[in-house]
Amino acid sequence: MDPLQDVLVTLTVVTTGLSAGVLAGFGYAVIPGLTRAGADVAVVAMQRMNTAILNPLFAVIFGGGVVFGALGTWAAWNDGLRWWVLAATLLTLLGIVITMTVNVPANNRLDAAADVHGTEADRVWAEFTSVWMPWNIVRSVLTTAAVVVLVVGLLVG
Repeated sequence: MDPLQDVLVTLTVVTTGLSAGVLAGFGYAVIPGLTRAGADVAVVAMQRMNTAILNPLFAVIFGGGVVFGALGTWAAWNDGLRWWVLAATLLTLLGIVITMTVNVPANNRLDAAADVHGTEADRVWAEFTSVWMPWNIVRSVLTTAAVVVLVVGLLVG
Protein backbone atom coordinates (compact mmCIF):
# COMPACT_ATOMS: atom_id res chain seq x y z
CA MET A 1 0.00 0.00 0.00
CA ASP A 2 1.08 3.57 -0.48
CA PRO A 3 1.02 6.13 2.35
CA LEU A 4 -2.22 7.82 1.19
CA GLN A 5 -3.96 4.46 0.92
CA ASP A 6 -2.64 3.50 4.37
CA VAL A 7 -4.05 6.67 5.93
CA LEU A 8 -7.42 6.41 4.19
CA VAL A 9 -7.94 2.74 5.02
CA THR A 10 -6.86 3.35 8.62
CA LEU A 11 -9.34 6.23 8.92
CA THR A 12 -12.02 3.99 7.40
CA VAL A 13 -11.34 1.24 9.95
CA VAL A 14 -11.27 3.65 12.89
CA THR A 15 -14.38 5.66 12.01
CA THR A 16 -16.37 2.58 11.02
CA GLY A 17 -15.34 0.84 14.24
CA LEU A 18 -16.27 3.84 16.37
CA SER A 19 -19.62 4.14 14.61
CA ALA A 20 -20.36 0.43 15.07
CA GLY A 21 -19.47 0.76 18.74
CA VAL A 22 -21.76 3.73 19.30
CA LEU A 23 -24.68 2.05 17.56
CA ALA A 24 -24.18 -1.26 19.36
CA GLY A 25 -23.70 0.50 22.72
CA PHE A 26 -27.04 2.22 22.34
CA GLY A 27 -28.65 -1.14 21.61
CA TYR A 28 -27.21 -3.20 24.46
CA ALA A 29 -26.75 -0.55 27.16
CA VAL A 30 -28.21 2.92 26.61
CA ILE A 31 -31.77 2.13 25.51
CA PRO A 32 -32.17 -0.82 27.92
CA GLY A 33 -30.82 1.35 30.74
CA LEU A 34 -33.19 4.17 29.90
CA THR A 35 -36.09 1.72 29.73
CA ARG A 36 -35.21 0.43 33.20
CA ALA A 37 -35.21 4.03 34.48
CA GLY A 38 -38.82 4.41 33.34
CA ALA A 39 -40.44 6.26 30.46
CA ASP A 40 -40.61 9.62 32.27
CA VAL A 41 -36.81 9.61 32.55
CA ALA A 42 -36.13 7.78 29.28
CA VAL A 43 -38.01 10.19 27.03
CA VAL A 44 -36.31 13.28 28.45
CA ALA A 45 -32.86 11.67 28.49
CA MET A 46 -33.13 10.45 24.90
CA GLN A 47 -34.39 13.85 23.77
CA ARG A 48 -31.27 15.39 25.34
CA MET A 49 -29.02 12.78 23.70
CA ASN A 50 -30.64 13.46 20.33
CA THR A 51 -29.56 17.08 20.71
CA ALA A 52 -26.11 16.38 22.15
CA ILE A 53 -25.11 13.88 19.47
CA LEU A 54 -25.49 16.46 16.69
CA ASN A 55 -21.91 17.71 16.80
CA PRO A 56 -18.90 17.82 14.47
CA LEU A 57 -17.04 14.95 16.13
CA PHE A 58 -20.00 12.60 15.79
CA ALA A 59 -20.47 13.73 12.17
CA VAL A 60 -16.87 12.74 11.38
CA ILE A 61 -17.20 9.42 13.21
CA PHE A 62 -20.58 8.55 11.74
CA GLY A 63 -19.93 9.69 8.17
CA GLY A 64 -16.23 8.92 8.12
CA GLY A 65 -16.65 5.27 7.23
CA VAL A 66 -18.37 6.26 4.00
CA VAL A 67 -16.24 9.30 3.13
CA PHE A 68 -12.89 7.72 4.00
CA GLY A 69 -14.09 4.39 2.60
CA ALA A 70 -14.95 5.92 -0.77
CA LEU A 71 -11.58 7.69 -0.87
CA GLY A 72 -9.85 4.51 0.33
CA THR A 73 -11.54 2.51 -2.43
CA TRP A 74 -10.24 5.02 -4.95
CA ALA A 75 -6.74 4.97 -3.44
CA ALA A 76 -6.71 1.15 -3.44
CA TRP A 77 -8.16 0.81 -6.93
CA ASN A 78 -5.13 -1.05 -8.29
CA ASP A 79 -4.91 -3.25 -5.20
CA GLY A 80 -6.97 -6.30 -4.20
CA LEU A 81 -7.96 -4.43 -1.03
CA ARG A 82 -10.29 -2.20 -3.06
CA TRP A 83 -13.09 -4.78 -3.08
CA TRP A 84 -12.91 -5.20 0.69
CA VAL A 85 -12.95 -1.45 1.29
CA LEU A 86 -15.77 -1.00 -1.23
CA ALA A 87 -17.86 -3.74 0.41
CA ALA A 88 -17.31 -2.23 3.87
CA THR A 89 -18.18 1.23 2.58
CA LEU A 90 -21.44 -0.04 1.07
CA LEU A 91 -22.37 -1.82 4.32
CA THR A 92 -21.68 1.38 6.25
CA LEU A 93 -23.66 3.43 3.74
CA LEU A 94 -26.63 1.10 4.15
CA GLY A 95 -26.44 1.66 7.91
CA ILE A 96 -26.53 5.43 7.32
CA VAL A 97 -29.50 5.09 4.98
CA ILE A 98 -31.38 3.19 7.69
CA THR A 99 -30.40 5.85 10.21
CA MET A 100 -31.68 8.66 8.04
CA THR A 101 -34.90 6.94 6.94
CA VAL A 102 -35.92 5.17 10.17
CA ASN A 103 -33.96 6.13 13.28
CA VAL A 104 -33.74 9.90 12.74
CA PRO A 105 -37.48 10.19 12.02
CA ALA A 106 -38.14 8.14 15.19
CA ASN A 107 -35.86 10.53 17.09
CA ASN A 108 -37.74 13.48 15.63
CA ARG A 109 -41.10 12.03 16.70
CA LEU A 110 -39.73 11.47 20.19
CA ASP A 111 -38.43 15.05 20.32
CA ALA A 112 -41.80 16.36 19.12
CA ALA A 113 -43.50 14.67 22.07
CA ALA A 114 -41.91 17.40 24.21
CA ASP A 115 -42.74 17.17 27.91
CA VAL A 116 -44.76 13.99 28.49
CA HIS A 117 -45.35 12.13 31.76
CA GLY A 118 -47.04 9.01 33.09
CA THR A 119 -49.02 6.87 30.69
CA GLU A 120 -48.37 9.30 27.83
CA ALA A 121 -44.60 8.93 28.37
CA ASP A 122 -45.06 5.14 28.50
CA ARG A 123 -46.88 5.23 25.16
CA VAL A 124 -44.35 7.55 23.51
CA TRP A 125 -41.37 5.50 24.73
CA ALA A 126 -42.95 2.20 23.67
CA GLU A 127 -43.69 3.58 20.20
CA PHE A 128 -40.16 4.94 19.92
CA THR A 129 -38.37 1.78 21.00
CA SER A 130 -40.60 -0.53 18.94
CA VAL A 131 -39.30 1.15 15.79
CA TRP A 132 -35.88 2.39 16.85
CA MET A 133 -34.47 -0.73 18.49
CA PRO A 134 -35.02 -3.33 15.72
CA TRP A 135 -33.54 -1.00 13.11
CA ASN A 136 -30.69 -0.08 15.44
CA ILE A 137 -29.83 -3.78 15.59
CA VAL A 138 -29.79 -3.92 11.80
CA ARG A 139 -27.52 -0.90 11.45
CA SER A 140 -25.29 -2.17 14.27
CA VAL A 141 -24.88 -5.50 12.49
CA LEU A 142 -24.17 -3.77 9.17
CA THR A 143 -21.47 -1.49 10.56
CA THR A 144 -19.93 -4.29 12.61
CA ALA A 145 -19.88 -6.44 9.47
CA ALA A 146 -18.14 -3.54 7.71
CA VAL A 147 -15.39 -3.59 10.35
CA VAL A 148 -15.02 -7.35 9.97
CA VAL A 149 -14.79 -7.01 6.17
CA LEU A 150 -12.10 -4.35 6.51
CA VAL A 151 -10.06 -6.42 8.96
CA VAL A 152 -10.35 -9.56 6.84
CA GLY A 153 -9.35 -7.57 3.76
CA LEU A 154 -6.28 -6.26 5.54
CA LEU A 155 -5.36 -9.74 6.79
CA VAL A 156 -5.70 -11.53 3.46
CA GLY A 157 -4.36 -8.64 1.40
